[in-house]
Amino acid sequence: MNVGHRKKQRKLCDTVIPLSNPEPAPGEEDTCSQVQKMSFPDGHPNPELRGQAKGIKNILQEHKSIWNEYTMICVERGTRLVGKCTPCSKSQTQKDAECHGIFAEAAGQEDAASADDMIAANSATPSTPRPDEWCCMHRVLSLQEDFRTERPLIQTLIEDAGHICLFLPRFHCELNPIEMLWGYGKYRACISLACMVMH
Repeated sequence: MNVGHRKKQRKLCDTVIPLSNPEPAPGEEDTCSQVQKMSFPDGHPNPELRGQAKGIKNILQEHKSIWNEYTMICVERGTRLVGKCTPCSKSQTQKDAECHGIFAEAAGQEDAASADDMIAANSATPSTPRPDEWCCMHRVLSLQEDFRTERPLIQTLIEDAGHICLFLPRFHCELNPIEMLWGYGKYRACISLACMVMH
């Protein structure tokens, strides 16, 4: 999702604001259990916004108690509201490479790094926020219960049809049966080709 609503982005399905949200401030509306629309209505007063997907900032502001708490945290820290901070912008590959570098550095001090060294090295990384830390709008939204529990569309279609949807771990193609089937098919094709060449 984009931070703002100006750029083109995919439309997401509506969610329900969870009951686990913080209590609203005195005099504020309680938005818990209300439907969270992910797009602006077709009858919006601004013609440019009609039917457009909302950005992260719009969604958080409609959660109200979450937005108030996040802005209060930023005021206490003396930081500005950020759409997506540098650590959250890094790809998983970059994060893994940094973590690997820290572990390798810890291992270089001795023959092998102990588990304590790895934990200490990992916690000593200043650029990586804690998993539950509200460092930016992107992180705040990703930690909300309605976003964490949202099922992908393909999973919804499969399970609603009465089937079980199991996802393989990312980057582990060796667990996918189709890979073994293709591997066997390539092996048989190579053998057949070799036999043809020999004859």
